[in-house]
Amino acid sequence: MGDLFCGIDIGTTNLKVALVDGAEGRTLWLDTVATPRASDGIGPVTDAPALLRHIEEMIMRGWRAVGRGQPIAAIACAGIGEDGIGLDASLAPTGHAIPWFDFRAEAEAAELRAGNMHGEEAGIDIDPTRTAAKWLWLRRHRPTELDRATVWVAITDYPAVAWTGEPFMSETLAVRTACYSLETRAFIPDLLAAAGAPALPPVLAAGAVVGTVRHGALRGSGAADADTLVIAGGHDHPIAAAVILAKDQSRRVDSLGTANLIYAEAPAGRLQDRSPLLAFGTPVRGGKGLACLGVFEFSMAVENFGIDRNALAKTLTLPSLPSGPSKSIPVPAKGESQHIGERAALEACSFYGRAMLEAAAQAGAVDGPLFATGGWARSRALVQLRASVFGEAVHTVDEQELTAFGAALLASEGAGGSFAPHMTMLGRVVEPVEEWTRIYNDIYGEWRQQLDRCCAEETRLPGS
Repeated sequence: MGDLFCGIDIGTTNLKVALVDGAEGRTLWLDTVATPRASDGIGPVTDAPALLRHIEEMIMRGWRAVGRGQPIAAIACAGIGEDGIGLDASLAPTGHAIPWFDFRAEAEAAELRAGNMHGEEAGIDIDPTRTAAKWLWLRRHRPTELDRATVWVAITDYPAVAWTGEPFMSETLAVRTACYSLETRAFIPDLLAAAGAPALPPVLAAGAVVGTVRHGALRGSGAADADTLVIAGGHDHPIAAAVILAKDQSRRVDSLGTANLIYAEAPAGRLQDRSPLLAFGTPVRGGKGLACLGVFEFSMAVENFGIDRNALAKTLTLPSLPSGPSKSIPVPAKGESQHIGERAALEACSFYGRAMLEAAAQAGAVDGPLFATGGWARSRALVQLRASVFGEAVHTVDEQELTAFGAALLASEGAGGSFAPHMTMLGRVVEPVEEWTRIYNDIYGEWRQQLDRCCAEETRLPGS
């Protein structure tokens, strides 16, 4: 066994830890538990010390199982993009982390959006999920949490801060505040002032060394020692994509989970070319250019189409979808009930995916091979449908938890090496059905015109 690397995925629903053998690029141990939540009387929140205890317990359990007494070489965290907490001078949290899906800051988001002159520069729209809106809400409703804070950190970065004693913010998480300039690669003072932001720490690109494990239960257990490096990670979707892009940055990712996310990098992308279907970010490993992120609320759209989830799951176990392409495919709309058949619902979602891929290409993303990841990508029937809608072959990836694995990969890179993630590339290549592609091409133009009208009318689409 080579050096042991730890990747952590702090997800909305689940918390995952992977221990990876650096010699073989193979996951030795993986565990998943529900992300711990508390309540603040308004909704679910995250208690940062409780989260840290869960993570440490998982790491120690895995290390005892596969570590062979060898301390972990490096650790990195990936996860939720927008959630964060204030820390006092002793780095103790001043409050709980409000989750991104909590819309208590709708009024604040609308106010910030109305006065925002930096939307193009930030590459992302201000909405209630963004950190900026939550800052303004806290200033108005719980000001002592920010007044007591000497620094603000993302909840995804919090374990690394606690272990090293070094506050920082991963760059792909800084972008999700909606206050970070993709031109200057620094926070935008006007937006920070408008949002009432607390003091912010230095920003680090994924793979940068934060420090070593100096504090916490990992040292006492032997899972970490004074030489165990802590490496900056970042936003879950780009970190998962980092595995796919490790050997070829022209690759594009079609992530099929609760949300569908398109990820591609545009080395010469321009901020003024952003489509309403995209958010821009920094490339996952830093450097010049832009990352293109298109998000579509896949599960919500399926629900709005009136599809029974159990029946759909059964259909998606088939090698190919029954019957042929639908004659009429609607544009998905957030919050609207559009009762149609299973196949038409999946086609509508896939058409939206094609539109996001086109938007990424128009923004300068390189047209490289397309890889499908995530839970729904295990369905050959769905991947075949999407390949047919896109008009190109789709590669699948054989790795259970790509975000945690990606964090481990970045940990290895930050430690000065890089294992070959060959285990993740042992999936299959799914070709389009030529007859389906011909039919979809015939009807896509009219569908796209409907989508463009919705965008022009600022109709709320199931994406962000």
